[in-house]
Formats: sequence, C-alpha cells, structure tokens
Amino acid sequence: MSFTTEPTTQAKLYCVNHPQTETLLRCNKCGRPMCLRCVQRTPVGYRCKECLGEQRAGYYTATPFDYALASVIGVVLGGVSAFVMLLLNFGFFSIIIAIFAGPFAGGIISEVIRRLCGKRRGRYLGLATCAAITFGALAILFLPALLSQGRLGVTLLNLGFWIFLALALSTTFARLRA
Repeated sequence: MSFTTEPTTQAKLYCVNHPQTETLLRCNKCGRPMCLRCVQRTPVGYRCKECLGEQRAGYYTATPFDYALASVIGVVLGGVSAFVMLLLNFGFFSIIIAIFAGPFAGGIISEVIRRLCGKRRGRYLGLATCAAITFGALAILFLPALLSQGRLGVTLLNLGFWIFLALALSTTFARLRA
C-alpha cells in the first residue's frame, strides 16, 4: 500500500473587492471570496462588511419620534446642566468640579433619553442628542450675556464650563451610540 501525494488542483480564488489579491477566505454568510482587508472576524466566523452592515441595520429600531424626543430632552437637560455649571463658577475649582460633573451629567442625560425612548437604538441618536445638548448649553451661556450686554467675554472664558460641556457630550455620545 503506497501513499501518493497528488497536488490538489483547485481554482484560485481572488477577492471580490481586490481582484489582484489571492485568498482562501469566504464570507460565511454570502460565500463571496474576500481578502483579510475585506472581512471582519465575528464569533461565528469571517463576515464581509456588507453582510455585517445588513446585520447591524436590524439593531436600529428608533423612530422619528425618538429622535424628536431625544432632541427636546437634550435641549432642556443640556440647558439645566449648563445653568447649574455656570452657577458653580468658583475660578480654578470650577475646573475640578467640571471634571467630575461633566461625565455625571452626560450619564444622567443619556440614561433619561434611553429610558424615554424605550431603550430603542438609533444610528444617529447619540449625535442628535449631543447637538441638542450643545444648543441648550450655548443658549444658557449666551442668553444672559447678551441680555446684560457686556459680560460676554467673561462668560466665554469660563474654562470650567467648556470642560464640563466636552465631558458631558463625550459621555452622552459614548452611551447612546449604536
């Protein structure tokens, strides 16, 4: 009994997106040949970016009402939190307060929005909420300064406020992104 090693003659596969790149991988959902640049490893195997996009699209269940609700709540809570932060203007200590209060406020705002939206996810829900928070915070920042006609420069130099706003926005976006 002799064992012979015969070379297997399989047709060479080339990536669908990069025709010059030879590959042995296939998407385990659609079966198209893909190179390492075009697939992503998942717990169930390699998937192409198109199949992953279709799969992720099922996660986004937010309605237009959810976006409107998140925007209104973002403006209101962003304005309230900015007002509180402006009241806590204690010079250097406002920076320290902002470092702790910014993420705290962002977490509260994002959790209120998540619960009011029924924990539905939206592709741009975090972005819409951050825009609304920014609008509400800047309205609180500029409105009193414009009404008093003179303290706008002092108000804009409040470093604690800007640190607070940046940290609140980043926390909200991170918690609401899909």
